[in-house]
Amino acid sequence: MIVVDNHSTDGTTDLLRTIAAGDDRVVHVIPDRDDLGIGGCWNAAVHHSLCGRYAIQLDSDDLYKDDTTIRKIVEVFRKERCAMVVGTYQMTNFALEPIPPGVIEHREWTPENGRNNALRINGLGAPRAFYTPVVRHIKIPNVSYGEDYALGLAISRQYQIGRIYEPIYLCRRWEGNSDADLDIGKLNAFNFYKDKVRTFELQARIGRIAKTLPGASAGTKITRKAKPKATPRATPKTTPKGRPTTPPRAQKKRAAARKRR
Repeated sequence: MIVVDNHSTDGTTDLLRTIAAGDDRVVHVIPDRDDLGIGGCWNAAVHHSLCGRYAIQLDSDDLYKDDTTIRKIVEVFRKERCAMVVGTYQMTNFALEPIPPGVIEHREWTPENGRNNALRINGLGAPRAFYTPVVRHIKIPNVSYGEDYALGLAISRQYQIGRIYEPIYLCRRWEGNSDADLDIGKLNAFNFYKDKVRTFELQARIGRIAKTLPGASAGTKITRKAKPKATPRATPKTTPKGRPTTPPRAQKKRAAARKRR
């Protein structure tokens, strides 16, 4: 388990040092930079030399439902050979008691059209797991809200996303959550960011489609081909008296016919 300690001042650092000293399965990472949001901490984790083939989310407030969660995620990666897996989560309070709206499945995702439906919603679900080489290549925005949504959209542009439609994750809600009891100003700022992400993603997808069209290249505008103009019929030539002239070929045929007579 890689734990990114974003220069905590609440005693977390000392606690993690003690745990990591007694359990080599815990990797305590303190970034050199002090300007990292959640996305920046994710980058620090996935680029760490001890990060494995798959990176699976575990937010500080949340829990895996049981000890089968990781196994189920890895099974989907291996079976579907996808770049990202998204599970289903159960909303709970801090005492792990279920609270409304209950189970969040995101059934709008489908293998055929999920990448497009994802542009119409504000999130993809949880937990989110990634094939590490892909995340290292794309990288995660250094923000503390919507960073996972931006990454999911970017991945779905080129890769398939696997889904698990049974609860494997407990999402705890309390007064200190990053998206709990938001005032209208912060809510508008968050929504504006996700709208901007969607705009960037649409532009990237349109550009990617344009590059696949015959004769298209980067920066090429897509234009409809004009229909070819109809060729007007040739007007027959006429003699000075106004009678149509006979084509030379027809004249030869008529002369030959007269000789046979």
